[in-house]
Amino acid sequence: MSDVTLRPLALDDVEPFVRWAADPEFCRAIGWAVDRDPEDVRASRVRLLTDPPAGFMRQGIVLDGQLVGYVDLAGMTADTAEFGIAVAERGLWGRGVGRRAGELTLRYGFGTLGLGTITAEVHRPNVRSHALMRALGFREVGLGDLDEYYGEPVPLVRYALRRAEFSG
Repeated sequence: MSDVTLRPLALDDVEPFVRWAADPEFCRAIGWAVDRDPEDVRASRVRLLTDPPAGFMRQGIVLDGQLVGYVDLAGMTADTAEFGIAVAERGLWGRGVGRRAGELTLRYGFGTLGLGTITAEVHRPNVRSHALMRALGFREVGLGDLDEYYGEPVPLVRYALRRAEFSG
């Protein structure tokens, strides 16, 4: 596999989000509404890029020069943030792209940002995401609220990783 990199998102990156939002399988997996109007998708992505919430960072996952997904650090404080990831190109699921992008994000969070703890939440049935969390060094710390996954309410499993435990 070619090298995976991260980069800030730009307004030119809105169209891949529109394409991803047209993929019902991806939408169900990530918790997006299926069959969203493309103009609504464009407007919401532009808003997120031009006026992101406080404590929120989203970067694009790039493989061979193509934007293939994104990573988030959300709810950032001086010491913590919540990790999120979406490899949007389904042909890349299970091929190591998420792991490499996750490692880069964690290295940035713990190193550059100096965070002490990064957390994550995964839908209980999402086997691949649980495997990714374990591969990145996260440990399960409990259950969260119910959230919709493939149209069904399921519990979220909470994960945490401390800087001292990160081997990347």
